Amino acid sequence: MTLLVWTAFALGLAGSIHCAGMCGPLMLALPLAHGSRKADWWTAAAYQIGRVSVYAALGLFFGLVGKGIRVAGFQQALAIGGGALLVVGALFPLVLERGALRLPGLHRLTTWVQQRISALLQRNSLFATAAIGALNGLLPCGLVYAALAGAISTAEGWQGAVFMAAFGAGTTPLLFLLMGGRSTLSPAWRLRLRRLQPIALAAVGLWLIWRGLHLDLSLFDSAVPKARLECH
Repeated sequence: MTLLVWTAFALGLAGSIHCAGMCGPLMLALPLAHGSRKADWWTAAAYQIGRVSVYAALGLFFGLVGKGIRVAGFQQALAIGGGALLVVGALFPLVLERGALRLPGLHRLTTWVQQRISALLQRNSLFATAAIGALNGLLPCGLVYAALAGAISTAEGWQGAVFMAAFGAGTTPLLFLLMGGRSTLSPAWRLRLRRLQPIALAAVGLWLIWRGLHLDLSLFDSAVPKARLECH
């Protein structure tokens, strides 16, 4: 379980530079109490709590889906296939991003989310800010879909939720600084994070493949009758 959490956190941390580029304009458009640093931090916290909560909810759902797949006997194939896809995405990032954007129904979901966010931006409250963060968690993102591949491979609802919460927590520090602290990373740190992202993505892919190849020998123990010594 510890490895699972740290793997997800590392993926989020390495991918946070991508998140900052995608979500930064939205966060900076939130109504902040200019001149009140404390209020700005509360606004940033509300946004991040909403976003990470949605990630955890998605992880719970996909973890339960993975549990159903495991019961059906297809978890190994799913884990190996998903892991291989992430390794390819690490080597060729545009393949993963473009593939995610072509998922059916995604355009309609994106339009609906953007309309709701536009309406909520007119409200100056922590609840509205948390709702914006939650809606942002539903926007299409190849990195989030990569994390969901890890969540579904856990084959447990609560483990999927923990995996996605750890992933969201990993993306939070940089976004927190960007929004609440109005800080920016130095070019050297940006370069380090960009280099870490494909490594973290490949690590998650290899972890999924390892999980898929790992056989629970207890299944064979129950399926194969044991030889018994009988006296005649």
